Amino acid sequence: MSAAAQRAKLWTKDFTLGTAVNFLLMVNYYGLMVVVADYAMKTYDAPAATAGLAASIFIIGALAARLVSGRIMDKVGRKRLLVIGAIGEVVFSALYLAGLGFAPLFLIRLLHGFAYGMCSTTIGTIVTALVPDSRKGEGVGYYMLSVTLGAAIGPFLGMFLTQTTGFFVLFVTTAAVAALSLLAAAQLKVPEAAQESDAQINEAADEIAREERDERAGGFRVPRFNMANYLESSVLPISGVCALLFFCYSSLLAFLTPFAAESGLEAPASFFFVVYAVATFVTRPFTGKLFDRKGDRVVMVPAFIAFIVGMGLLATVHRPAAMLVAAALLGFGVGTVQASGLALAVRIAPDDRLSLANSTFYILLDVGVGVGPLLLGLVQPLFGYRGLFEAMSTVAIAALAIYLVVSRRKGRMRQTLRAQDES
Repeated sequence: MSAAAQRAKLWTKDFTLGTAVNFLLMVNYYGLMVVVADYAMKTYDAPAATAGLAASIFIIGALAARLVSGRIMDKVGRKRLLVIGAIGEVVFSALYLAGLGFAPLFLIRLLHGFAYGMCSTTIGTIVTALVPDSRKGEGVGYYMLSVTLGAAIGPFLGMFLTQTTGFFVLFVTTAAVAALSLLAAAQLKVPEAAQESDAQINEAADEIAREERDERAGGFRVPRFNMANYLESSVLPISGVCALLFFCYSSLLAFLTPFAAESGLEAPASFFFVVYAVATFVTRPFTGKLFDRKGDRVVMVPAFIAFIVGMGLLATVHRPAAMLVAAALLGFGVGTVQASGLALAVRIAPDDRLSLANSTFYILLDVGVGVGPLLLGLVQPLFGYRGLFEAMSTVAIAALAIYLVVSRRKGRMRQTLRAQDES
């Protein structure tokens, strides 16, 4: 096999292992997320609002980890940071078994979220670095299927095990899943980070020189806060577009269950995310290859339209079949926008900023999903569930319009992609 063919190979051992690590992380995350509030209410008699906070505080920890992981990843070492985070996943997953009390549960959830954020940001950087540029859309699409499968299997395990065997067996299972992710992470051969450019080296040297001059002068200088150390500015536009769509998606996570109960659609609602996951799973490989061959607009625009139609349909459903059709449209829309958005982000960013590009993308997605339920919960009484879903369909139209501006022919993103294709 030629050197060029070797470079274009996608399904390497390390790509497979990295995708498996992410899948196990997702199973652990979703398996616990769907039952923690119920666990807090049944075990500690916590009120519903406080129990819900015990579930959502996980996202705060994940956000904090994403903010610092991109900054320190290539200094600490990608594999070392991944293994440290995976060890944290095992430890904090096992601590649920101890039953330490309601207040310690908050701390466990926060730290568990931090470990998860560290792992998911790092493994995303590692895997996207392993994917050849010529197959970036396809490779990222396959990688993101691990999220889709985890989002389907995790909730199923969580609900099935707690209903049939209890919380203890679930906690043992999720701790074992975390241990498997640690084992897989330890087997990874991780690509080295890109070397710093001459300009970055000179800038760092100038900074050190300034600090030495200040120290010799006996002065004290407050360290400058530089947002570029924590976020990659080149990927903010496409990440923001995806975050806006995930803000709309958060309405499903927060309000699908009460909406189904109110509408007498509990039975099809129990299969909603299964159909959602199947639609994403079936379409992701096809859209990934199309992304690489024809560009992002060919797949992103239909995905946005599918989401808009799916959310609008959900607002009007009265029959089970229509609800499941909406689930399929939404699964295609969200899954394709997320995978294609990430593929764009890692193509746009400079090689030496790949870690920050990954963390920036997921930070904005987490913000969209995390802020959504809080804000939408305030306005839901004004609109009702159906009115809320209609409003999210309108917001998704705005997200599509912003994407069309961001991806315009003479825009910065398109110019960056053309420059990379020519180099």
